[in-house]
Amino acid sequence: MSLFGPRYPVLRKVVVNTKTERAFRGVLWRRREGYLVLKQAELLRGKGEVVPMDGELLIEAANIDFVQVVG
Repeated sequence: MSLFGPRYPVLRKVVVNTKTERAFRGVLWRRREGYLVLKQAELLRGKGEVVPMDGELLIEAANIDFVQVVG
């Protein structure tokens, strides 16, 4: 999987959809070996429910279904 190509949208607001059927919104802070790091992350639940998350969120690249760049 070529998720970590040179033109990846670092420092942009994104929604990351995972293969485990979770979605997270936040600022894509950096790419690390096999992971994306989000800051100001929120877990997006059904019916518009948003759960803020403290600290940085690490998402394993193997679990990412797709990434949406917001705005």
